[in-house]
Amino acid sequence: MSISRALFDRYDQYQQHRRLQDLVVPSGSRLPLKTLILLIEKKMGFVLGSKGLEKYVSHLERSLQRMDRSDIKPSQIMGYQIVGALFGCLFLGLVSDSVDLALLGTFLFGGLPLFWIRDQILKREGQLIRDLPNALEMLSLCSEAGLSLEQAIEQYLKIAKKHPLRDELGRVLEQTRAGSNRKRALETISARLDLTDFSLFASSVIQAERFGTGIAKTLRQLSLTLRDKQTQRAEKAVQEMPVKMLFPLVLFIMPVTFLIIFGPIVLQFLKP
Repeated sequence: MSISRALFDRYDQYQQHRRLQDLVVPSGSRLPLKTLILLIEKKMGFVLGSKGLEKYVSHLERSLQRMDRSDIKPSQIMGYQIVGALFGCLFLGLVSDSVDLALLGTFLFGGLPLFWIRDQILKREGQLIRDLPNALEMLSLCSEAGLSLEQAIEQYLKIAKKHPLRDELGRVLEQTRAGSNRKRALETISARLDLTDFSLFASSVIQAERFGTGIAKTLRQLSLTLRDKQTQRAEKAVQEMPVKMLFPLVLFIMPVTFLIIFGPIVLQFLKP
């Protein structure tokens, strides 16, 4: 009798817990995929003692910083990787009934979040590199007009459209207004971006401030240097284009061309 009473009490507690969960998060809004990812995210906290996993988590954190996506956690990316790996393994394994294809699907679908992160980083860094020379020219003009670097950045923020470089220069201005000196603010943003062109901008401004040279002249010369680097990058991309086109040409275009040209001839020979 006591055992059945304890079971009924336990069931009532479970029902009350479910009703409280439905009040906080409605049952219709709890998607199975999101629930699974949140569960994996919680479980990841128990295995962070491994050094290899800690290095991987730090790598993801740095990649997310370069993406400027502080709203995404590394554990969420790892959760998506595990879900993708399980989906790829089950899908290709059931469709093909092959262990090799199941392993291939595991690695391929598990790596999709990393491919997305890399694509977003390259896209954002490309925008930063492309807009930096124009911003330096405007900052040099404002410096020649007698404004300080912080005032020149403020004028640039008022005129510039929303893009990644505007956000980064806005962070530099926020740090200097918060009490940090110019050198520390530039070094912090430069270390977080890990971009050569922005590192040149930060080091040039720091050296100009240290030795007392004109910031306007330094920024103008640096903008010309970065434009030359952009021209060299474009020329290099044009030279690499034939090599990059070789793989799709051989794999996709040439077989279709041979099929169109020699297909009717082969059919003529195959006729009885």
